Amino acid sequence: MAAAAAAGAVFITSAGAQTWPAKPIRIYTSAAGGPYDLVIRAMTPGLNQALGQPLVVENRTGANYVPLGQACTRAEADGYELCIGDIYIVSMNPHAFSRAPYQLSDFTPIAFFGYLPAALIVHPSVKAATVQELFALAKAKTGAVTFGTPGPATNSSMYVQYFAKQMGIHFLDVPYKSFVQALQAVVAGEVNATIFGLGASLRMVKAGKARALAVTGEKRSYFAPDIPTILEAGVDINISNWGGFLGPAGLPRPIVTRLNAEIGKLIGAPIVRKALEAQTFEQAPPSGGTPEQFAAFLKAEDAKFQRIVSMMGLRLD
Repeated sequence: MAAAAAAGAVFITSAGAQTWPAKPIRIYTSAAGGPYDLVIRAMTPGLNQALGQPLVVENRTGANYVPLGQACTRAEADGYELCIGDIYIVSMNPHAFSRAPYQLSDFTPIAFFGYLPAALIVHPSVKAATVQELFALAKAKTGAVTFGTPGPATNSSMYVQYFAKQMGIHFLDVPYKSFVQALQAVVAGEVNATIFGLGASLRMVKAGKARALAVTGEKRSYFAPDIPTILEAGVDINISNWGGFLGPAGLPRPIVTRLNAEIGKLIGAPIVRKALEAQTFEQAPPSGGTPEQFAAFLKAEDAKFQRIVSMMGLRLD
């Protein structure tokens, strides 16, 4: 009886996958007008045509994006509700809450579409041309260098905490309600430094309103090859964002394979490539790779953030 039921379940799943999609597909992503939102909207026309059904983009914000992650992980595993994930949604949240809202195993990796580096920038008045010089200013007088951050579970705040806990370098952490407010504070000279997305940071640098000392990432960004990485400054930690398509656990393999193939094609399409480059998404493995390569990447990220959260004693509740 059990074997017959299992066989029936396989048949139903397979049949559903073969007829998929038979209705519109909903994609959950973060803030409207943000980098992930703009990229998925650039992909939408191509996916609509390839899949024969419209994609409906729904923005979910607030509560450290826990509602976004829950919308994805609690969905039916039928391919009609998917999401765009990043380090905060997928890698940070499972470890930063005393009662995790979900785990990595609650997601099905589909397709990775790029890394989103950020830049450590300072106001032009700051007398530091390198990260080490900024460290020297902070060491000379505790709290003398102000650092704008948008909350405890963000890359800028985690770097500030790491500088203090592991390197003995103390910045005065000035909290803001958003990344944009922290950026504006640096431009206005209210604080000395922050870490913000590379695209907007470079625009501020070009306008003479900020100076970039370093970028996040394992390697220098091809959008700014002359700017060293934070790793090059002797900081033994890399917190760099990324974006990828995910679904709930148990998503049928034929659906995952088809989505991965269609997204892989679109990543190289001119309109999508232009959108990715406009947001400074970098293409490097596992971008455009298989679901298995994306899964291996996520497993490594999960282990890394488990260590980071434990080391910093970070809790969001």
